[in-house]
Amino acid sequence: MRGTALLGFALCVSFGQALAQYGLRGRLETSPLEYAPGQVIVQFRGVITPAQRAWARQVAGAQLVERGKYYDYELWQFNPYADMRKVAAQLQKSGWFEFAEPNWRIELASDWIPNDPLFAQQPALPFINAPQAWALWRGDENFIMAILDTGARLDHLDLQPRLLPGYDFGNDDASPNDPFGHGTFVTGIAGAATNNGRGVAAVAPNGKILPVKVFTDSGSGFLSDLLDSIGYAVAQGAHVINLSLGSRNNLGSAVQSALNNAWNAGVVIVAAAGNEANTNPFYPAWFPVCIAVAACNLNGTRSSPSTYGSWVDVAAPSGDVYSTTRDSNDSYARDRGGFTSYAAPFVTAQAALLYALVADSPTDRSVARARAVRDLIESTATPVDYVARGIINLRASVEKALTVPVRGYVYMEGYRGSYNGRAVEVVLRPRGGTTALASRTGTLDSFGGFTVSFFNYLGYYDLAVRAQGTLFKRVANARMRYPGVSDLDLILTLGDVNGDNRINDGDLLQVLSNFGTNNATVDLNGDGVVNDADLLLVLLNFGAVGE
Repeated sequence: MRGTALLGFALCVSFGQALAQYGLRGRLETSPLEYAPGQVIVQFRGVITPAQRAWARQVAGAQLVERGKYYDYELWQFNPYADMRKVAAQLQKSGWFEFAEPNWRIELASDWIPNDPLFAQQPALPFINAPQAWALWRGDENFIMAILDTGARLDHLDLQPRLLPGYDFGNDDASPNDPFGHGTFVTGIAGAATNNGRGVAAVAPNGKILPVKVFTDSGSGFLSDLLDSIGYAVAQGAHVINLSLGSRNNLGSAVQSALNNAWNAGVVIVAAAGNEANTNPFYPAWFPVCIAVAACNLNGTRSSPSTYGSWVDVAAPSGDVYSTTRDSNDSYARDRGGFTSYAAPFVTAQAALLYALVADSPTDRSVARARAVRDLIESTATPVDYVARGIINLRASVEKALTVPVRGYVYMEGYRGSYNGRAVEVVLRPRGGTTALASRTGTLDSFGGFTVSFFNYLGYYDLAVRAQGTLFKRVANARMRYPGVSDLDLILTLGDVNGDNRINDGDLLQVLSNFGTNNATVDLNGDGVVNDADLLLVLLNFGAVGE
């Protein structure tokens, strides 16, 4: 009877894993934001032993994230692209669990709603899950978005608090005032003062705007002014450049070189993909260092004027966007054109929010940081068929930026068994301290590799890593920011049977009292039986204390 149950469970899990593999290839039918990606909460039936629980996780291909502290459950991690509702349903059919459920998100009180009176008329912000993202992170005042455009209305009451002194390269003066309104509208989308009881909310509630005017008051623009504007933005410490401008004509190697220099200096470059309603190149968005942005409607379809195609990276809302205007110092309007000029600043503001999460400080500007920001934007986009990556998702990108993977390999001296499925624990501590701030458990693969993740612990910490039966090994001063800590290569000392981080009489007693059994928690060398080899490991390392 037990063998039949096990076989049924194995078949069930095989089917569940097939679903997980499908998740890598196909688009999910449900929003991945309904639950934590790849996570299932299970509660075993009371008759299931600890050994059977470990076996079940291994067969399922799941990683144990944590056990409930005040309630008997286990949180399992699967492929983050799998449909967890299907996986949970298959697990439930096995008969081994009291319940198996996706790790559902709880939405009540999770949003941060600004008090700007026109926020209710800005449906594009909820569309990209901005209120949920803002509940986690609203940016840093010291990170800068450079808007290279027609300037901005400098006395606008909803822009003034965010504006830095800029420059007018079209007229060669220090007053980048906007005679047209295009730049003012773009600036308000990205960075209008937010939660100030006035006007509209911006995609990035915190951060600074550097207004850079590329055009003359008559509307003329020249290549030399664009090149100077790009170099100026870099020199002024901008973290992101917004280019809601361009041409169907190739702007040439000079612009590409200037943008390459900006990227290599660590600046994220966002450019409108154009309004040609075709897949033809539009410059400078076509250049690889730019995040090319198409425009979408609030139902996810492409805005009719928008350029699209495989060369365009992401899409963002336009066509139903409310922002600041130049008509007065307290004026606002809605644009229904659906142009990519107004989609690009959504991505620019997203980049500014994320840059502050991946960098150690505003001066920590590098191509590695810019690359991390771009990856966060593109990898969390909701797929659509008219751009390469999808529609931006502010919440998903912020959550991913706050989730720091820790990856590495361990080698256990004296161990002879299979590493696959063996437990590993990673503890987060203050630098130089011993207090455990957070702990994550996982399993090793056949090569001794492991991955665990910590949420919302950004900065520099010490890590302590141990596997089943070993002492802790400290990793000092680990940088806990996306894309994570990797390439750890640790040699662990066996002999700590009772898990007190020292090898002493308690461990010796455990080995002696289990001598001759197949107790996996005491079988230090993994040969299937507690014997002289395990006793020798304790004696050889007797007195050792974990780091």
